[in-house]
Amino acid sequence: MSRQIHRWEGPSTSGMGPSPAGMTGRQGRWGFPPEIWLHFGVPTGLAVLFYALAAAPDLTWAHHGADGGELLAAAVSNGVPHPPGYPLYILLLQGWLALGQGLCPGCGLAWLGNLLSAVCAGLSVGVTVVTVRQLLAERSDGSWLAWVAGGAWAISPLLWSQAVITEVYGLHALLMALLGWATLTGHHRARYLIPLVALGVAHHLTFLLLLPAALYGWWRFRPGESAPGVSLQVLVMGGLLGALLYLRIPLAAGAAGGPPPVNWGYADNWSGFWWLVSGAAYRSYLLDMPLSGLLGRLATWAYTLTSQFTPLGLALALVGLAQWDQRWPEGRTFGLLWMLPVSLYAMAYNTVDSDIYLLPVIWLEAIWLARGLAVAIDWVNNRAEKTGYLRRLPGRAASWLVGLCLAGLVALAGVRWPALALRQDWAAVYYLHQVQAVLTPQSLVISNGDAETFALWYGAWASGELLQNAPDVVLVNYALYQYPWYRRLLQDLYPDVPALGQSWDTLLTANRPIRAIYFSEPLPIVPEDTLAARGPLWWDVTSRAE
Repeated sequence: MSRQIHRWEGPSTSGMGPSPAGMTGRQGRWGFPPEIWLHFGVPTGLAVLFYALAAAPDLTWAHHGADGGELLAAAVSNGVPHPPGYPLYILLLQGWLALGQGLCPGCGLAWLGNLLSAVCAGLSVGVTVVTVRQLLAERSDGSWLAWVAGGAWAISPLLWSQAVITEVYGLHALLMALLGWATLTGHHRARYLIPLVALGVAHHLTFLLLLPAALYGWWRFRPGESAPGVSLQVLVMGGLLGALLYLRIPLAAGAAGGPPPVNWGYADNWSGFWWLVSGAAYRSYLLDMPLSGLLGRLATWAYTLTSQFTPLGLALALVGLAQWDQRWPEGRTFGLLWMLPVSLYAMAYNTVDSDIYLLPVIWLEAIWLARGLAVAIDWVNNRAEKTGYLRRLPGRAASWLVGLCLAGLVALAGVRWPALALRQDWAAVYYLHQVQAVLTPQSLVISNGDAETFALWYGAWASGELLQNAPDVVLVNYALYQYPWYRRLLQDLYPDVPALGQSWDTLLTANRPIRAIYFSEPLPIVPEDTLAARGPLWWDVTSRAE
């Protein structure tokens, strides 16, 4: 088989080889045919509208989205969020919030953050449609098959759940889809690849797991040139440019006006910077799984792949993979290199939400689904031609099957709506309101869980409502207090609080006479019989009266 990417030397009815020219030979702006903008713009707009209607109206904890409060607080305070610091996302979120509040002054910060995820995820849907349309450029029904793939990707629970909350994975999905598009469809020019690699590395370090597949694709799908050397140059240049964006972290951490309150690692020095970007706090989750749990993790992986597109969708995807195996072995190898590192990482990372790392696998599954549906259409057409009473069916098989698939996707979206849409989710907002009703000025609040901690951070350093209601409140996180960098940060943030940075006993003893002390939950540092429930908090009755 020819390795040229401009025409796949397979049967014209299969047409799954990459075709950079897209739908026609005509070239428009940016080197793309004019039709590509229609195939990109319409599904993108519909997906963004769909996600915006389903998005949480304010701060939310749903879909493992407690990080949203912290990300928003980091953006507003020009701080540094949890490892590895997400420099690209924070810069984008800062610009987005400034634009959103300029255009819509009354819009809430959390809703704007949710909308950013909707836009990024919607763009990934448009990229998916374009990718499949170009891969199926020789098929007359390629446009409809591309819409099926885009629709399936759009309503997959994994993507949908991240498109309606403030999280980093909407942007991750977009960058990942762009990398897949550029590799599979033969857009191997440095002007595409270097920025993609740079942005991906600067956003989420799991993007690195996709680079072996991309490197293979740039090599095997590239015509003529000394592709391995060119691909390595792209990889190195993109990686270096992406690494430069991480300079934002020490610049923000050591700001001249004082450290921002959200400042993981307090990375104004090398040790703090390396602790942050290397993910030292999370290393215990990696490979922290007994062998007895391996089967369960494998079952979770299989369930995630099956539940995104239903068993029928998975079956079509496997048919598509089999067709790649037979007619485009380079594509098959690319797919396996794309899947395996991410899948192994997701199974080895022992957290309840590690399935989110499978987003690239689900995206490729949507690409295979379109190919499998094309095989099914060809099979029906071939059977119809051989069967007398079905002679009128050829030419209609595509319309019927694609129509059934699109109708099925609409029905599936309706079934999934109650579980995934967050239009009525106010739990985190109610929590903040209840906390504000309890706290008094200068209170010391010790929190532990991510949901409560990040909601407090949002109320204090993003929306500002918490500090307006109870000025000079001191926020301390129990889980982070073990780290020297965090104790140093607290001392710089609250220089007038006695014993801050010392042992828990010393800190509590020094502050009980002068301020009310609250806990987000009972903790081992204080006897439970000295705690009294106050709304969602627990008041230390031995501390200053409320």
